[in-house]
Amino acid sequence: MKLNGAQKMDLAAVASISAGHPFRGRIDPVAGAETAVVQMRDTSPSGVDWTSCLRSEVSGRREPDWLRPGDILFPARGNVSLAVLIDERIGSLQAVAAPHFFLLRVTRSGALPAYLAWWLNQEPAQRHLEQQAQSSTLVRNIARPVLEATPVVLPPLPRQEQIVGLANAMQREEELLHRLRRTNQQIMTGLARDLLAG
Repeated sequence: MKLNGAQKMDLAAVASISAGHPFRGRIDPVAGAETAVVQMRDTSPSGVDWTSCLRSEVSGRREPDWLRPGDILFPARGNVSLAVLIDERIGSLQAVAAPHFFLLRVTRSGALPAYLAWWLNQEPAQRHLEQQAQSSTLVRNIARPVLEATPVVLPPLPRQEQIVGLANAMQREEELLHRLRRTNQQIMTGLARDLLAG
């Protein structure tokens, strides 16, 4: 379906979706291990904090799905379902996603991974997930068929690039404002302490 040069389709038509690495039981840190394991706590809207990722051994019969730039991680459970883009900052790090993530890889030419991650975090996609998710008492679960059926609107590539550029600029502005607020708070705290000491 076309809308102003944009195409509407299900997520399954744009990306392959697989589960994170199948760790058995708890993921324990292993001294000297090379592999970084991305868990929910290591992610934020601005990406993965690679320094906070636990290092562990990855075993199993098949070769793991090593994360690479352009991959998108999407939480299968939890009340906040935000897509996180793996970008160039991963460098040469060997990393896998924990089992509670879905790993999305763009399969359609003309689709930017950064745009797809942005789209999944916007209201139309989030509303679909909210309505279709299975909720237990506290935690929301998203099944793979629900994620695959998420509607995606794919504009032409130049428009996708514009949107990603705008989203990145807004993200940077948000981070600067956060830093500024923190600095202001430190100045006020210092002032109050000086008054107390005086």
